[in-house]
Amino acid sequence: MIRCALAPEQPHLVECFQSHGVSLVEHGQLSPWYMACTSLNLFLDTACDPALPWHWRCLCLDHAWRPLHVMQQLVKTHAQQRTFITVRNRLATLQLQPSLSPAELAEGNPYE
Repeated sequence: MIRCALAPEQPHLVECFQSHGVSLVEHGQLSPWYMACTSLNLFLDTACDPALPWHWRCLCLDHAWRPLHVMQQLVKTHAQQRTFITVRNRLATLQLQPSLSPAELAEGNPYE
């Protein structure tokens, strides 16, 4: 739902996604580290996808700080520290291409 922007006119879905993740963590069904890492990568991958609407990509980028903050608080091992530094640097150096126009989407991706 988030990654494919199936309902880009409903920005509250990002909040719902995060809320469900918190619930899974609270009920012991997901580790906090896994949820934060997966969410952050989802938001960054979505923000970088030029086939998605610009406003959806920006919304996902705006929400990336939460899982990044959680990861920062949870770092305990060297492996987690490396993962945190990698995703933090990815966020810091992110370069977004403009979203494709509807005509470009119909023609196919010109960047390939």
